[in-house]
Amino acid sequence: MEREDEENGGAPMAENVDDRRERILRTSTRLFGEEGFYGTHMSEVASQARISPKTLYNYFSSKKELFIATRDKAMDNLTEGIFAAIMEQPPDQDSFTIIRNALKTYSDYIRKNRGSARILAEGVAIIDKEIQAQQREIFTVAIGAVTVLMENDVRDGRLELVAEPDKTALLFLSFAALLAYAVMLDLDKKSGGGFDAAYALDLFCDVMRTGPRRAPQA
Repeated sequence: MEREDEENGGAPMAENVDDRRERILRTSTRLFGEEGFYGTHMSEVASQARISPKTLYNYFSSKKELFIATRDKAMDNLTEGIFAAIMEQPPDQDSFTIIRNALKTYSDYIRKNRGSARILAEGVAIIDKEIQAQQREIFTVAIGAVTVLMENDVRDGRLELVAEPDKTALLFLSFAALLAYAVMLDLDKKSGGGFDAAYALDLFCDVMRTGPRRAPQA
């Protein structure tokens, strides 16, 4: 396997299985981010990852499997950044403010990683039962977690909302998906319609909350 890599572009002879898999995912992230699911071909991934198609299929049996792994990697990177931002917030923040700041971190991340925005958006749009089922599960789990956070604050009188916590959670996650699509289509660029993600987020949060507001963390 190492000889095969050497003959296809000079990959390190001592590269182990995990390192090679990471190199494949870096390549697939770039290609899926630039060309999308339907425009990316396994042969091109193999060529740019400096391996043979046979080696690529030893790691991922299909383009769908490779896309799922690439999407999961993008989600892991995004989640890591969001959790880090949440942990930095003051402990007395109410759940709505925490979620608002998490959405800002999400928005900043996908605008700096536009390829990841396309991958995340296509993860919802691709017509494939397995991928769609996974996306529904991710969406449902996220809605449940956000709902519980806000329910506790509403019950304790720390938070007043226009809608019930579960509906507000649904709208929060739907807004996150909208942001991914807006970035994927370059609508957040001045030349592409002038969609202002930061303004849209502030407006959305102001509309959904009726009680005392706390300024978002910088």
